[in-house]
Amino acid sequence: MVSFQRQEQILKLLNTKQFARYSDLAKVLFVSPATVRRDTLDMENRGLVKRVLNGVTLSQEPEDVPYDYSVTLNLDAKRMVASRAGRLIKNGMSLFIDSSTTALVLIRELKDIDELYIVTNGILIALEASKRPGWRVNLVGGAVNKMLENISGDKAIRDIENYQAELAIFSCRGLIGAGATDANDLEANIKRAFAAHADAVMLLVDHTKVGKHQLYMSAPMNALNYIATDKVMPEAIVNAARANHVQIFD
Repeated sequence: MVSFQRQEQILKLLNTKQFARYSDLAKVLFVSPATVRRDTLDMENRGLVKRVLNGVTLSQEPEDVPYDYSVTLNLDAKRMVASRAGRLIKNGMSLFIDSSTTALVLIRELKDIDELYIVTNGILIALEASKRPGWRVNLVGGAVNKMLENISGDKAIRDIENYQAELAIFSCRGLIGAGATDANDLEANIKRAFAAHADAVMLLVDHTKVGKHQLYMSAPMNALNYIATDKVMPEAIVNAARANHVQIFD
């Protein structure tokens, strides 16, 4: 097992246990504690974990988690969100779709939709959607983030402004009563542009993001029309959604 494979296993273990001792990781991975320490040092430098006394824990808010790992996290919850979001999507609709892993799960769940018009900043979203013969897909231009498999920046925003979609669909890093929030301005700017050029907006959010507060506002509650989630949300967020006439699919 090479380093990146060990690191994926460490992240999977931490996602369920939150903390792991170096000695325990060494036994599970069949390597020395020194190797585990080197792997976790690299992971800490990338913001994925935090090394503490005798062990390692997940970073409180890792900003950039590798896409191929992120898509495996809370997969059942993402499928539930996707199932509920799919109620709104009909044949022939025009959609903005972000690069989130929940959106990728949604794309894969739309097995009965024969025709769609999609504009996305997600590289893997575009590749996955392009497999469907009746779906027309446009990928915006701009700066590529390989870690997140997406495109952002001023060029991407200008491209989005050339379209008007029936429905914008995107996820977030945190949902509070004020709205959907994200950890960086590049992601938030893309979502604000989607919302500004769509007839309606649907937020995809699983329970792990609810109640978390990130720095950048990607969509205030009054910019949303629908929220698709997997569990009943806290009363404060439900009340804020109702006050802004946001329909919740839970």
